Amino acid sequence: MISPARSAGSAGSDETPGAPVLPGGDWPRWRVFPPIALGVVMATLDASVVNIALPTLQRAFGSPLSTVEWVALAYSLTMTSLLLSAGRLADARGRRRVYGAGLLLFTCVSVLCGLAPTVQALIALRVIQGVGAALVAANGSALLVQAFPLEERGRALGAFGAMVGVGLAIGPPLGGLVVANASWRWIFLVNLPLGLLAFLLLRRRVPHDGAPAEAPRVELLQPLLWAGGLAGLMLALTRGPEHGWGERWVLMLAVTGVLLLVAFLAVQQRSTQPLMPLRLVKGPLGWAVTLTFLGQLLSVSVGFSLPLVLEGLAGMSAARSGAWLAVLPGAALLCAPLAGRWADRWGAHRLTVSGMLLTALGLAWLSQSGGSIGGWALAGALAMVGVGQGLFAVPNASALLSLVPPESLGLASGLQGTTRNLGIASGVAVTGVLLTARYHALAGLPLALGAASPLDRPAFATAASETYGLFAFVAVAAAALAWRVRAPARAAGARP
Repeated sequence: MISPARSAGSAGSDETPGAPVLPGGDWPRWRVFPPIALGVVMATLDASVVNIALPTLQRAFGSPLSTVEWVALAYSLTMTSLLLSAGRLADARGRRRVYGAGLLLFTCVSVLCGLAPTVQALIALRVIQGVGAALVAANGSALLVQAFPLEERGRALGAFGAMVGVGLAIGPPLGGLVVANASWRWIFLVNLPLGLLAFLLLRRRVPHDGAPAEAPRVELLQPLLWAGGLAGLMLALTRGPEHGWGERWVLMLAVTGVLLLVAFLAVQQRSTQPLMPLRLVKGPLGWAVTLTFLGQLLSVSVGFSLPLVLEGLAGMSAARSGAWLAVLPGAALLCAPLAGRWADRWGAHRLTVSGMLLTALGLAWLSQSGGSIGGWALAGALAMVGVGQGLFAVPNASALLSLVPPESLGLASGLQGTTRNLGIASGVAVTGVLLTARYHALAGLPLALGAASPLDRPAFATAASETYGLFAFVAVAAAALAWRVRAPARAAGARP
């Protein structure tokens, strides 16, 4: 925490006169929470709210799924690429300033997203919106840690984590209601009043920290190589099923992506400030990071695909499909606090294994539906996946951070956030690839719900069932991996 004297001394040229400085004593620290919570809810909400509008966007723009899915993928991929760089930038320029810049950028570009004339323009704007979201997401928890003393940080960070769950939970029903009763454009335009309110509260309530005396150097080459490599691979994945894996430009995208990632690793090896702390990813910590990635991928796979299934096969409205989809994050949100208490009592191992097994059962239940699941069966399958993810996520995050020394907690936290967002981007891309590839193989047509070409319902139902079945096997493999993570912990004398 920065001392009051330093905060006051940094308040001169770059901060608004009269803005609060970091206080001591009995200052009401919870005053800083609303603007930070509102910012993270907005950033998280925009990662989940778009999925419910994908069928509507396909109809509005007449585009196939392989194109429209980039409205979701561009946002999450940009966040994944820039999350660690955004944290470094905040260390160099001041967390409050960078967080505020992210809020303004996110809010202004949200308005432009709502006015986008074409799907290509919307995708490009979502990239810029993702930059603002990365600046917000990378610094919210750091601002809380800065404002709260050590003995109060657990409660503050717990409440912050709950806001992430709230954003994921309210995204589907809110998006469904907006799309059904107004226009898809309002899922972006609603960010304008919320963003301005969050920025105003930030200026009035959050203490400015100022940049450090010796600001760390912010490198551009590493994040550019990382972002370019991921984008090349994701583009190849999403275009391959529709245009053919043997197409020259698809192969060029894949090769370019791989080469950029290899170059990224080579630059990291020689850098004095590597972007990603790969030196930490070995042994039990490496397995825990892998589990974080797989857990997020499985959760996103359902959130991305189910609106397509419910609206394309069951004929549900966006409002109804959004309400059904909210069951999954709602169940996870309710279960997560209990999972934290149980992890403290029994250890993380049992909960991560059982959570992944429940996730596998829920996905297997969905795979047997043939695309016609509904009523209590749908609620039960979604609740089972949600409870499984709730039991898994909190203990796994706790275990991951407990596997590093105290001086590496910041790096491990950044790695955890990057892995989580990489799981979101990969979940969208892989699920889209599986659905479109199997549908194209069965129907001989690109998957374009609501477009001019009619939907081959049996082919789509089979593609959806096979996709959920494959993810059920992935969840079983993740449970086996979670079981394996325990062995090193025992050797160290940890509780099983």
